[in-house]
Amino acid sequence: MKHNLPHLLAIAWLFAVVALRAQAPEPGTITGRVFNPNTGEYVRNAQIRIEETGQTAISEAGGEFRLAPVRPGPATVVVNYTGYRTTSATVTVAPGATVAQDFELVSTIADAGSVVKLGAFVVSSEREGAAKAIMDQRNSMNITNTVASDTFGDNPEGNVGEFLKHLPGVELDLFYGEVRTVRLGGLGSEYTSVTMDGIALASADANNSGSGAARSFTMEMASLNSMESIEVSKTISADVDANAPAGTINLRTKRAFDRAGRRVSWQANVEAHSEEFNLRNSRGPDEDGRARKVRPGGIFEYSDVFLNRRLGIVLNLSESNVYQEALITSLSYNGTTTATDPRPLVVTALNFQHAPRFNKRFATTLTTDYKFSPNLNVGLGVVYNYADLWTPQRTVVFNSGARNTILGADPLVSFTTSATNANVQVNPVAVSKMGETFTLLPRIEYKRGSFSLEGKFAYSDSTSWYDPLNRRDSIRDTNTPTATGITYRAERSSPMATDWHFTQLAGPDIASGASYTNPSITANDGRFARTLFLSGETNATLKTTRFLPVIWKSGLKSRQQIQKFEDDQLAKRFDYVGGPATGAWANYRSPWEYDLGMNDGGITSSSGGNVFMPNLHALAQLYRDRPQDFRQNWGNNSDNFYESYVARRRRFYERIDAAYLMGTTSVKKLTARAGLRWEDTTTDASEADTHSPTEVKNAGFPVSAAGRATTIPGIEYQFLSRPRVHRAGEYDKLFPSASLKYGLLRNLDVHFGYSSTIRRPSYVNLAGVWLINETNLTVTAPNPRLKPETSNNYAGRVAYYFEPVGQLAATFTQRDVKNLFITDRQTAQEFGYTGADDLANYEFVTTDNGPGRIKIRSMELEYSQSLSFLGEYFKRLSVRGSYTRLYAEVPRASLTPHLASGGINYTLKKLNVYANWNWSDDINTNVAGTTYRRHRANLDAGGSWRFTNTYSFAVSARNITNTPYINMQRFASGPTAMTRHEIVGTSWTFALKGTY
Repeated sequence: MKHNLPHLLAIAWLFAVVALRAQAPEPGTITGRVFNPNTGEYVRNAQIRIEETGQTAISEAGGEFRLAPVRPGPATVVVNYTGYRTTSATVTVAPGATVAQDFELVSTIADAGSVVKLGAFVVSSEREGAAKAIMDQRNSMNITNTVASDTFGDNPEGNVGEFLKHLPGVELDLFYGEVRTVRLGGLGSEYTSVTMDGIALASADANNSGSGAARSFTMEMASLNSMESIEVSKTISADVDANAPAGTINLRTKRAFDRAGRRVSWQANVEAHSEEFNLRNSRGPDEDGRARKVRPGGIFEYSDVFLNRRLGIVLNLSESNVYQEALITSLSYNGTTTATDPRPLVVTALNFQHAPRFNKRFATTLTTDYKFSPNLNVGLGVVYNYADLWTPQRTVVFNSGARNTILGADPLVSFTTSATNANVQVNPVAVSKMGETFTLLPRIEYKRGSFSLEGKFAYSDSTSWYDPLNRRDSIRDTNTPTATGITYRAERSSPMATDWHFTQLAGPDIASGASYTNPSITANDGRFARTLFLSGETNATLKTTRFLPVIWKSGLKSRQQIQKFEDDQLAKRFDYVGGPATGAWANYRSPWEYDLGMNDGGITSSSGGNVFMPNLHALAQLYRDRPQDFRQNWGNNSDNFYESYVARRRRFYERIDAAYLMGTTSVKKLTARAGLRWEDTTTDASEADTHSPTEVKNAGFPVSAAGRATTIPGIEYQFLSRPRVHRAGEYDKLFPSASLKYGLLRNLDVHFGYSSTIRRPSYVNLAGVWLINETNLTVTAPNPRLKPETSNNYAGRVAYYFEPVGQLAATFTQRDVKNLFITDRQTAQEFGYTGADDLANYEFVTTDNGPGRIKIRSMELEYSQSLSFLGEYFKRLSVRGSYTRLYAEVPRASLTPHLASGGINYTLKKLNVYANWNWSDDINTNVAGTTYRRHRANLDAGGSWRFTNTYSFAVSARNITNTPYINMQRFASGPTAMTRHEIVGTSWTFALKGTY
């Protein structure tokens, strides 16, 4: 009996467990949706809690939430959302049953017992947008800044960069005052990843094909108008691509199931510029034509749900047409003093570039979602963007000659040339840039209970090209016609002024085309780039409650990228042989007179006229009508042929396979997440299979000392006579990530995050052509085996959240970047060369990974608050401000040490006004710190008047104070002097809006 006791006890325990399980009622489930009648939207990130047990859930897309398992019996469900009153309801949960309970939010500024409704459908105001942003940030496990797309007022042009500039830690790369790329956290734009709904978008820029920023996402090819919000993450989790050392910018599209019923909205707008604030037809940017500079644009959006809320559609169409102007003044100096000339600085050249432009952008986004059942839904996103940027850049250069021939006691303000080697150069350049991006984003999702499975796919194709000859009927440029032997006087009001007045004193008349030499042209612009993305991924999510509530997420992903760059611009250079070497363009004067009016400056020739400017449109007609008068110019040693058809042609393929696993759990006030991601990268660079210089010589072709053929047949033999070769590379890496969030108080959160990321090499470092120098025994080559830079990213945030709708937060980040790209010299064996023995003893000059690392730190302080607690007239007054400090342990160019921004938004009845301000500190433009861009403040403002619940009128202005961008240079021999001054004017938008 004693030996059977353990068995009897085990049997008794088993029966007891079965009995207890039989007696324990089966848990139930509570589901529902959270709706905001203010905006007509179902809201994400509302906090839902069962008061009796503390069990919580967060509403997801469509405002849906699910609480499970819930013990049977009565349960009080409480909903919290900043800026809105706490809402609760008591439900009774039956064993094994599902109870549905929906909630409607009531604003804290509503009168007791009422709901604030501004009409059948109303685009959310700044206050509602701020509330959504705060709830997104509070519930994100990444350290993130989230903003609704209408937070900072109207942006009809849709440039995402113009929107992002108001966020802490954001720096901009500008082109004539327009945002092209965005930098985060003190790192370059190539360190930032841009996605749409978490999926990488293709982006091509034909102007960046040969630079280290070729992977940067250009803001020309994205539109803000179809976006619901933007998320900027300082750290990332394992379910996000690892190529983001600086962080990610995620564009979240609008979805029909986030809205209640049909919504139709439209906007008709006109845009104007301060330099042409009128309705007149005036010259430019088209050379021989006239056009109004007040340009129309519009936005149309339709969303609805059909088939008993099973099918949802959002269609957004937008077009913007903008006229803008920029005038850039660049100065060069001689700072070498002598015993007979102690003047600290003498101006040796003045360069003026006037750049009026038309920007046309068209964007359309279609998102569709279909619910086959409560468990299965599918979706498709279609995105198309087209940009047509027309920017004639008209340049005039005054070269002063040798220092000792420049007369004037204070030549920084006034000087006169006295030597015949002073000259004037003119060179208009027709920049006609087009871009087109088409993206397909299908997805499928299956949910059942605590399990979900999602599949995402993407096809994204982006093309960028330049084509002034066919698009604008204009040659690209005239290769700098020059008038020599010019004597002139130049004057301005002060050393920091740009109101230069030039008066010609002697020499050939600069107003006459007969005075200019160098009759050659570049017939067209051959820059071209294409990027193609193909990707697919699966993500599985499982919520478990054994021991601890854990949300498990894992997935697989594969992405393929094809990159193509071409630039045959130099192959389109021709010499004019149908006329004299001097004065060939005399009969081709542009009717569009050169203008320094933006600087209050002017030019007067010896005849009292304005400076001559060639007519690119007329010369294009001459080139087409009389091709026999133009002779191809291949340059010295056929350099132009080599550059066009060998050096500037790149093909590149990349495949990234990834897998990840991460888990998120909560214990009382603590939420923790940890994950691990694996990425394997394979690359294939297509290159010319190059003949060695000896082989080229043996074939009978002359070769330069640098080892390159000097004739077109020789170059064709050396680089193009054999099929291209493929050079492969591969590397893989694990990327751990983790984050902790702790609620010290109800409204006080502490958040820590860590992520490991990479920056993959630029295409210019991976693909290209080999240059063999037999004299120096060197080979200059790309490096397809180049490994990426890696970064360990650390971030911490302390945030206090006000009610209603506000926050005070401090964010600290550190990025440790290693494997930095450097130019290196390697033996053939180190480089991995296994070809012919004749290169085995050569030294390979290439890009490799360096041993050092750098640390970049940032501190961001931000404050925002709705001041409705101040009384009736301040219900819809909100303010915000931020300060950013960026620091690198070693000097870096283009890192702004201090940034600040602020804003105010006020609504009183039907009137809304707002203002946004940005300031940036001095920023070094070289590592030595001898050149820098001067501090600058920018002010944007606007307002609107709501006629009815349906119609409103809005006006906005960008760069109201017309503050210039100024570059300075520090000289050892004299004062710090201005080297570049760019003024871009003020842009105005007037819009009539309707919402139904």
